[in-house]
Amino acid sequence: MATMCPKCGKGTLKKGEKMVYCSGYKPKKGEKGNWTNEGTCDFKITFANKVFGNIDAKQIKELVNGKTITNKKGDSMALDLEREFFTKIEFAPKVEDEDL
Repeated sequence: MATMCPKCGKGTLKKGEKMVYCSGYKPKKGEKGNWTNEGTCDFKITFANKVFGNIDAKQIKELVNGKTITNKKGDSMALDLEREFFTKIEFAPKVEDEDL
């Protein structure tokens, strides 16, 4: 059974080579190399996240189902449909350096 898009509620999530996206997301590369969306929904989460680290389709499905995922450093990521990249990252507290 396909997973419904958490943003539009109409499309289903698809797994591409670099991201999970809504079936309503239809990117098109313009003449100047810039991308535009010609579809009805812009929901997408890429597998390569520069801040959080790499995530996989299973983890994205967990996010869509309301779960929070954690990376090796202890940072956490949750779904946030109000943000540009549809995720919210909270960083683990930094361990303070010791005095000599």
